[in-house]
Amino acid sequence: MSTTASEGEVAAVLSAMAGVRKGDAVAAVGAGRITKGCLTAGCGQALLDDGIAPDVSARVVVVEHAADVQDALRLLAPGGRLVAVAANRGMAQRVAASFGLELRHVEPLGNEVAWSALKPLR
Repeated sequence: MSTTASEGEVAAVLSAMAGVRKGDAVAAVGAGRITKGCLTAGCGQALLDDGIAPDVSARVVVVEHAADVQDALRLLAPGGRLVAVAANRGMAQRVAASFGLELRHVEPLGNEVAWSALKPLR
């Protein structure tokens, strides 16, 4: 049976996987209103946007659309966490590996999966 996750379900899963804490610098790329609200509440401050200065980076970057992962990586600090959506576990593994990320978790999300990965410190 095919199921599509609601906007609230997507927000809940991505926010939980992001593990945002008060004071974390957080960016959300292509994220919906509910996801942004959850992340803002978690970090207790405004989210960084795509137009931030090149010397500013986020501890956590959440990406709702797989096509935006590459652009979102420029916002991610070394040692930071990327949380994104992919078609399936295999795609999440391939995307993480192609960008040199360490895949950490993959969770079902309707017809897709949500995944998290760490950017190396180097």
